Amino acid sequence: MYRFRTALHKFILPSTWLLLFGICLLAPYFPELVTKYYTQGLFRYWTMGLRFALSFLPFAIGELVYIILLIILIYNIITSVISIKNRSNYTHYIPAYLLKFVWFCLKVFVVFELIWGLNYLQPDPTKAYQLTVNPPKNAQIALDEMTTLTYEFAQELNKVRQEIDKEAVTKMKLTEISARVQAAYARMATQKKELDLKYAYGKSAIFSSWGDYIGYLAFYQPITGEAILRSDLPVLTQPFTIAHEMAHQLGYASETEANFIAFVVATENEDPLLKYAMLLQMFTYAQDAQLMLIAGNKGFAAWEAQIKMNKALLNPEVLKDRTEIRAFFAARAGKQIKASSQLYDQFLQWNRQSAGLASYADVLKWVRAYRLKTGSSTSYSR
Repeated sequence: MYRFRTALHKFILPSTWLLLFGICLLAPYFPELVTKYYTQGLFRYWTMGLRFALSFLPFAIGELVYIILLIILIYNIITSVISIKNRSNYTHYIPAYLLKFVWFCLKVFVVFELIWGLNYLQPDPTKAYQLTVNPPKNAQIALDEMTTLTYEFAQELNKVRQEIDKEAVTKMKLTEISARVQAAYARMATQKKELDLKYAYGKSAIFSSWGDYIGYLAFYQPITGEAILRSDLPVLTQPFTIAHEMAHQLGYASETEANFIAFVVATENEDPLLKYAMLLQMFTYAQDAQLMLIAGNKGFAAWEAQIKMNKALLNPEVLKDRTEIRAFFAARAGKQIKASSQLYDQFLQWNRQSAGLASYADVLKWVRAYRLKTGSSTSYSR
């Protein structure tokens, strides 16, 4: 038994870690295999089991897991520093501790890749949805495309808003909204089996106010498989946010992909609340892109005139909804720790999202291609 334990710790476990590390390094060269055997295989069934096991809990434990891991990390750093300083010739042990640190980082990298990171390697949805994305040839064409999208979304917002009972919606709980989004995914799964999402749900964050400082509205917790949402979010933003996080639960890792899947699910369903929440977000993305292009090419006067024109396109109810949503974020402006957004931006870039935080709005190129392919507005399957 002693010999087995020695072999386990000296040879078997280190060799296993190195083998897994090698697999993770080679994985980017085989994206199709990663999609088939990891995203659609191991990841899907592993996270399905996680969601089922945690479904009995009415609250999310993902934040608690992060807190515990942070405490363990801080404790180990402190004890390691004390241990080094207490040695008589501590400089002699620094190389050994550096090697130990590198080995620890290797393990963290492998674990991250196996529980989540490999999902970033799968091909984007353009192939699965047979989309042709043609980059605009110049700034004027790009502006024309964004203006068209902005105007279309404005018209569709006005139309879908008529189907929304605002008083009834404001009384909805997160569990009810989550169930509606899950039902939308279930309907889509009859057409696209890769959207089959079992035991999916959005859970309220325990520490919602932390989002003001860390800078999140919702997040996917890869250790627990939970989609965690701030419970204080404006209700009209919740359906699309939940749909976005559920896309992460399916293994769509990049923010652009998650936004696109949420867009498709909302577009192809008859739920006006989900569709309206999606249109609010897409209108914001399109208008921001439109105004940025105008500011860069036509100046402030044209930028200001375009804002007035866009407002004139929206009916009073839509304008009021957008005002309430902006007020939520304005009340929290300035609270976010600057380093948190910088770290997350860097994290996205490390994980093959070169635009960083701007990748959320990159979905517009796929949205436009999808709409051109299907040839209609908010419901393309009819």
